[in-house]
Amino acid sequence: MFDRNDIRIFLAVASEGSTLAASKKLNINQTTVGRRIQALETMLGLTLFERDTRGYSLTFQGSALIDVAKKMEAAAENVLARAIHLGRAADGRIRVTAAHSSMAHWVLPLVSEFRKQSPNIHFETNASEQYVSLENGEADVAIRAADKITGDTLIVKKLPSVRWGVYCSKIYLAANGMPRSLDELIKHPVLSYPDAMIEGVKLLKLLDQHVDKTKIVSTVDSVVTMAASLLSEKAVGVLPCVEGDQLPDLVMCFTTEDLTSGLWLVASREAYQEPPVRKFMKFFGANFPSDGRKVRI
Repeated sequence: MFDRNDIRIFLAVASEGSTLAASKKLNINQTTVGRRIQALETMLGLTLFERDTRGYSLTFQGSALIDVAKKMEAAAENVLARAIHLGRAADGRIRVTAAHSSMAHWVLPLVSEFRKQSPNIHFETNASEQYVSLENGEADVAIRAADKITGDTLIVKKLPSVRWGVYCSKIYLAANGMPRSLDELIKHPVLSYPDAMIEGVKLLKLLDQHVDKTKIVSTVDSVVTMAASLLSEKAVGVLPCVEGDQLPDLVMCFTTEDLTSGLWLVASREAYQEPPVRKFMKFFGANFPSDGRKVRI
């Protein structure tokens, strides 16, 4: 009987077109990849790949098994993710992920308050600007800033919208003045966010349409980096008010009704089945500040 690794190797060779490329993708030895493919073919009594100097290509028999193999791999991933969630639930653990700014202003204060009433729950917090997959069990709960959340396997709760503003340093203000509207942005050097981040947030798209691209001083990868850069760079940039208002050396140039973003509390269906996760999400939503500002304890 073949094991799950045989299926993973079969799918990797099929998608990459060679045992060498598959070995790099899976981070295992090329000889092992070739040996496991041969063993799988022997066990099934089928020829899954045609071999030639260009690499490996699926035979008719191999192609006929691809969809089944993908479903097997997905099922195995689901079993693993479910087992991870069950293990955390049994230990009273909840793993929460959020961007650094969200973690500091909202997650950590509310986790602290929640643990006062549920001291047996242990939290693992992961502050990261990178996407963390809830579906794969990398975390139980996430706080995500976006106009909308996609994914049929996610439980999503909308939090109050977050107000943003355009900020600059007091030094910049004294030397250059400041923009007081979207139309005045084009006259000023700016700090920008990455294109991928701009595409996911409507307000950033709006601002991007009002800046002179030749005056973009640099691109920053997070809200925290934007705040730090505004203190040192001679430029203006946009921040959530929860971040910008707490920094005494920054001043808000302006804000508008359009400068708001959605914020979401998200969990996978597997995690949401666990009572501690549901309890925490209910608490978080009920105690999140209605104006999207910093949690006051």
